[in-house]
Amino acid sequence: MGDAIPPIREEEAARVAKLVDEGAASRLRDSLVCARVMIAERLGIRADEVRFARSDEGAPRLKNVPERSVSVSRSGGWTLVALGDGLAIGADVELMRDLNWRAMLGMVSSEPEAAAFLALAKNEPEQTLRAFFTLWTIKEAVLKATGRGMRAGAKSVQVPVEGLVRDPHPLREIHMAGVTYTVWSGWEGDVALSVAVARD
Repeated sequence: MGDAIPPIREEEAARVAKLVDEGAASRLRDSLVCARVMIAERLGIRADEVRFARSDEGAPRLKNVPERSVSVSRSGGWTLVALGDGLAIGADVELMRDLNWRAMLGMVSSEPEAAAFLALAKNEPEQTLRAFFTLWTIKEAVLKATGRGMRAGAKSVQVPVEGLVRDPHPLREIHMAGVTYTVWSGWEGDVALSVAVARD
């Protein structure tokens, strides 16, 4: 993109400066700038015109384009940006990595959901980690779409585990607190992505 890449902003640089790890700082700096470039290209404006604000709950919004909803997620060197036409939207991207999914399952899933996932893991052990990351990104995308993020609690998002492996369903409906969210989920190599949009 050459000269089209805008300089980092003061408030962005302040976020980057808080990171001790140089690699993480470099990835965040690139992601912050690229997110503005992607949004600007989609909206037909300049990257320096993209201005973020935060709700009281910390959810991002576009100051100068308030009619558009926005969500941004980062993992490793990946940045996922989702724009909506005013309907609540949430996005999550996660680079698949080795982790103790059993320990995390109890923190993010209700007992019935965890039991169903353990049954799936027993039947499809080679697909378990991939299924867990799909589950995780769906939950986080929905939580971001609520505007509260993880404060709302991952256990409050009930995801049917059927279809997380083998013949995964890219589209599903998730109901939470009286709102229905249409959720798309998929993979790009070893990267899990999910986007949730509130229905009218």
